[in-house]
Amino acid sequence: MSKILIHTTSLNEAQPIVNFFNLKELTNPHKNTIYSNDDLILIVSAVSKEKILESLNYIFKNFQISKAFDLSIASCSDGSIALGTLFCTNRFISGLNFANVTTIEKALQTDENLDTLLVDKQAEFFKQTCKENIQDFYILKIVSDYFDEIEPSEEKIFQLINDSILKWKNLIK
Repeated sequence: MSKILIHTTSLNEAQPIVNFFNLKELTNPHKNTIYSNDDLILIVSAVSKEKILESLNYIFKNFQISKAFDLSIASCSDGSIALGTLFCTNRFISGLNFANVTTIEKALQTDENLDTLLVDKQAEFFKQTCKENIQDFYILKIVSDYFDEIEPSEEKIFQLINDSILKWKNLIK
């Protein structure tokens, strides 16, 4: 039976999703934490390019996936956009904001030369892997900071993800 994949890079991003969808941790030989129920599978990959690619390749090799979501926080270059604002970065969806995202491997000190509204550390790697394995995928980003602040706390990340679920849960069908 095929499942819908949700990818996150941290347990702080994953935990509200695990709670909301009543996911259970799977025992698996892979290094990453994986949660599942009858319909969904969630993997927590960590943030590095290598870990993301390794984790996603494992999922696509070992599970039948019908649809995939990357859900995580992103920095925003526009301070007038409210923290917690949800964007889809790879397709236009009625009722959701759209913006382009730049994926970086090292934190930016400034958004001076940035051509996109959002910056994250995994969207491009998720997109590459999905294009090789599936057509139906979504990259969802939640604005967590504006570059000029310290990184959001674990509690803030949990809250931002938790507050976003009702905005995107209908895409999972």
